[in-house]
Amino acid sequence: MKLTVGKYVPKSSPIHRLDPRGKMISTLVGITSVLLVRNLQEYIIPGSFLLALMLLSKIKLRVYLRSLKSVWFLLAFAVIVQYWLSGPNEALYIALRLALIFLYASVLTFTTPPLLLARGIVELLRLFRVKEETREDFGMMLAISIRFIPVLLDEADRIIKAQTARGARYTEKGLANKLTLITSIVVPLLVSSLRKAEELSLALMARKYGIGKRTHYYQLQWRKTDAVYVLAQIFVLVLVVML
Repeated sequence: MKLTVGKYVPKSSPIHRLDPRGKMISTLVGITSVLLVRNLQEYIIPGSFLLALMLLSKIKLRVYLRSLKSVWFLLAFAVIVQYWLSGPNEALYIALRLALIFLYASVLTFTTPPLLLARGIVELLRLFRVKEETREDFGMMLAISIRFIPVLLDEADRIIKAQTARGARYTEKGLANKLTLITSIVVPLLVSSLRKAEELSLALMARKYGIGKRTHYYQLQWRKTDAVYVLAQIFVLVLVVML
């Protein structure tokens, strides 16, 4: 089980080199354009732009498609409910909407390192006159959360493989068996999470995090390409609204 959701995929591409602030703004605009689509035909507009972004990122399309497996239950549930309530056309409509929204978010997370993503959010919060200390703490918490999600998923995968090697059978039915198997995964995962959190807190204390004014290794720079990227996404939104 190879999990890619939320992970940064290092590549040298035009999308990777864009400012994280521009990518976040563009992602929000792109998701808005998807939400404003009124029929199946209009999905061609944001879908084509999204496909262009995926190709420009130089990340294989199967990596993006594989990431959809992490939300297959949500997609299946939405399709079944919508099919039951409104029919097959509406079911396809909602499936495309959810898939495009998730893929837009995937382009952002796949092409932006977690620390830069958090830094971009911190800088955007400046527009809302949020205190600097609050911005920095929120950015650090967000960066840690983003980084811990794939780490915990990989840890869970490792535990499942280890338990399987010891004879655990996850395909067997029965409530008692399921509860035992869940416990055998949750308890080691919880212990591992607490250990990693303690190690992280010690590392932050050793580096005197929170003492004095914080500096940043990476300095964000807004370029013309970032403006073009955001304007292109706004143009897509305008097309969806006007057509």
